[in-house]
Amino acid sequence: MDSSFRPLKTHERELLEKLLEPKFPGRDELRRQLYSVVAKQMFEDGTLALQCDRSDPAPVKWPVPTEGECPDADGVTIHVLLHVVDGVMVQLQIFKDGESEIQNPPVARNLVLFTPYGEAGVEPGGAWGLAHKSEKEK
Repeated sequence: MDSSFRPLKTHERELLEKLLEPKFPGRDELRRQLYSVVAKQMFEDGTLALQCDRSDPAPVKWPVPTEGECPDADGVTIHVLLHVVDGVMVQLQIFKDGESEIQNPPVARNLVLFTPYGEAGVEPGGAWGLAHKSEKEK
């Protein structure tokens, strides 16, 4: 592993653990990857590059199998997305809608979670599907 990577900070681990609460294909494997994950901050918004053991790849069906959002101090939404490539966590992306900078970094307990999986675990639906429909579709 790249020596510029470091162990997760407590709040970073809590964000990942929260993102891995919903049941979806590959969740259990991603939870096991948490034991070996290390991180490197990529941007001031808190976005992290992740590295972990590749011996137990997660059979996720989507490159972003789980995400969360919460309001910043100004009411603008902050998004937290877990990116997975070839079954392995590679990035915890954090970004805010609009142009303003994040005032209060996201906290796990404040995240509202979404997943692209429906109840069967393979198709878009549920809260994620509703949250990502256009206003015309709602």
